[in-house]
Amino acid sequence: MREVIVTAGTRAAGKSTFCEKTIALIPSIVEVSRDKILIELFGSTSLSPYGGGHYYAYEKMWEAVKKVLQAPKVTMILDVWNGDSEERKSIIKQLRKLGADRVVVWYFTTPVETVSEWFWRKPGIAKMGDTSPRTDGKVGYYSEDAPVNDHKLFHLYAEDIDSDGFDEVIRVNPLTMNPGDIIPMQTSLVL
Repeated sequence: MREVIVTAGTRAAGKSTFCEKTIALIPSIVEVSRDKILIELFGSTSLSPYGGGHYYAYEKMWEAVKKVLQAPKVTMILDVWNGDSEERKSIIKQLRKLGADRVVVWYFTTPVETVSEWFWRKPGIAKMGDTSPRTDGKVGYYSEDAPVNDHKLFHLYAEDIDSDGFDEVIRVNPLTMNPGDIIPMQTSLVL
């Protein structure tokens, strides 16, 4: 069986950290991360929306997914941004086309206060008007309410995630759950 776990959640919801903890617990899981590809290619996830870098990274991500799904049996985590139902449906369709037998989503329900706190800790993120010196020059500036607005909008767009076409939807709050809690819930994973 070829199973893919897709992450869904707002920025700074703890998705990547949770994925890393899962892989530490079950090293046979393969991860493909859009953000890691962006960092490998460009040194940052904060790119100009006009340069085409995000599209190039997305192509590279799908190339990596295709390669992983050539295995007859694999569990893969696809840590990729997906903002709305149409995007998630498109991802599911592409995964099935590439051979995924089962597509599960880990839907991160991290509380907004935590998302806001974690957002401002991310490297390359600063509040508008922040004049502290940055050494790498790769900084995205956001309004004070950006993480709260992002959280609200994402969860509005995810209200119907149960009808997007996933084989299973697992809600994850990384403050109260860890990968060891998720694995028994997910019918196909075993320690």
